[in-house]
Amino acid sequence: MSANYFSLDIGGTNAKWALVSPDMVILEQGSIPNTFTAADELCKALSGLVAPYAGQVAAVGVSVPGTVFEDDPQGMVYGGGRLRWLDGVALGAELSFATSLPVTVENNGKACALGEYAAGVLRGTALGVVLVIGAGVGGGIISHGHLMRGAHNFAGEFSFLRTTPFEGRLRLEDAMAGTCGWEALKRDILNAKGMLDIGDVDGFDLFDWVNRGDPDALRGLHEYSKQLCLWILNLQCILDPEIIAIGGGISAQPALLEAVVTTMRSMVADLPHKEIPRPKIVACEHAGVGSLIGVAYEAQRRATNMQV
Repeated sequence: MSANYFSLDIGGTNAKWALVSPDMVILEQGSIPNTFTAADELCKALSGLVAPYAGQVAAVGVSVPGTVFEDDPQGMVYGGGRLRWLDGVALGAELSFATSLPVTVENNGKACALGEYAAGVLRGTALGVVLVIGAGVGGGIISHGHLMRGAHNFAGEFSFLRTTPFEGRLRLEDAMAGTCGWEALKRDILNAKGMLDIGDVDGFDLFDWVNRGDPDALRGLHEYSKQLCLWILNLQCILDPEIIAIGGGISAQPALLEAVVTTMRSMVADLPHKEIPRPKIVACEHAGVGSLIGVAYEAQRRATNMQV
């Protein structure tokens, strides 16, 4: 039997899948709409996706929003973000029963960091950070080849960093999620253009303006970049990583990385504290599919440990 791995990344809109080789190369990939409202629906869908590869797959890796503890044989999901039906579901056990294969479940941001370490921009680094920009800011921290999870598996939940006391409900405008997530970039560019009604404006519109050199859109992108760079400087002081990689679909836009790197260069040049290292900021190599590689890598690691 070939030791390929089948990966599934459950997002808010779509569930992406891939067949991944033992050396973490995506052999085939696709997506299906995420219309799931319960675990049994997901189990049925995953069984159907894996079936054509019977005999080729050694294990399954699943990337989800929410918290999953390391090496939990049940793959219990806590939280689940906007996918409320995931909360409290022993997803690993249920999917394993449905597919008759070992199943590893991992948080999607952490899976992206693992994917970049296994086959991306964090290869060979002693300490690297991935910031996945979506509705909020997820990600993960890789230290000497291992995912830094923290005492409560909460390390890398950057969305919750904030500038105000932890009282009452989290106001997004006071947290990294609200100042650096996708909606923040959209808001900053539209505000700069004087557009109060955001309507159906999407990412293609925003970066079409930026790439055409629209001065208002560029000013909005610069405002967004300043906020993101402030948070990155804080992370540099706390963790001092070799690399900070920007992930999520937004990282595929060269104009974003250029704006962030340029802004950071200016910020560091003006710092009175010269001992603070200048962060090395890069785009993730596997924008959009890093989590698929990461959960395959984690499934392979767990299978190897079980054989020892």
